[in-house]
Amino acid sequence: MKTILPNPVRLLTLALCMLVFQSVNAKNSPSAVNFFNGNYEEAKQRSSEEGKLFFLDFYAEWCMPCKWMDQTTFNNGDVADLLNNEYVALKVDIDDIEGFELKKQFDIQYLPTILIFNSKGELIERVEETMPPSKLFEVLQRHNDPANKSTQTYTFNTSPTQPKKIVQEDDSYTLDREAMEAYHNSNKNRDYRIQVGVYLDHENAFEVVNKLREEFLEPIIVLNDYRDDQVLYKVMMGEFSSMGEAESFKSILKNDFNIDAIVQ
Repeated sequence: MKTILPNPVRLLTLALCMLVFQSVNAKNSPSAVNFFNGNYEEAKQRSSEEGKLFFLDFYAEWCMPCKWMDQTTFNNGDVADLLNNEYVALKVDIDDIEGFELKKQFDIQYLPTILIFNSKGELIERVEETMPPSKLFEVLQRHNDPANKSTQTYTFNTSPTQPKKIVQEDDSYTLDREAMEAYHNSNKNRDYRIQVGVYLDHENAFEVVNKLREEFLEPIIVLNDYRDDQVLYKVMMGEFSSMGEAESFKSILKNDFNIDAIVQ
């Protein structure tokens, strides 16, 4: 029985056709949007520092129009190039913890909803509809203006929105040393923390947290407090086992970073 070998010319022709097809297919294949891998505050800060617009896409896993935009609009080459080069784009799932808070903050009623901010963090467009690639590209291009993109720089103790900070020395927020030590002695598992700010807006509080995390390795948290039906956001640093350790760190904050703080 003879083995019939393929015609070399046919093999070469077939190989060339496959290479051409792969080349054309790669050229025409859509490029996806590189959505920011981080939270809202980090994305907002990135757009500010890089002088880019900020694109916020609210969605949910059960939202079929959202899935359609993922498969079509956000896979369009023109849309993807514009968002990747001129915007910081972030997707927000309204069913997770941060997404639920942002849904309330921006009063999201419909899905998908897209918010566009300039580099200063100011809202300049709100879109509550399912958009094909051509329509979204038109919206993105309209706002892609140098007037909406300016690099913002901030010193350590400031934030883009200049948050209103409640004065630390307010007697209603301080405890005398003996009372505090007695409290901690009765709660052996509770560490001392350094309060570096009290804010009326959670967004401002987390902007401060992000700035602090750039400078310090100590754990930083935000605690909610309620005074006269007003929610307050307290930025706390460190976990110190003694008042002395906390006071020493407080002195470092004041002397080296000019940050006023109190021990709690």
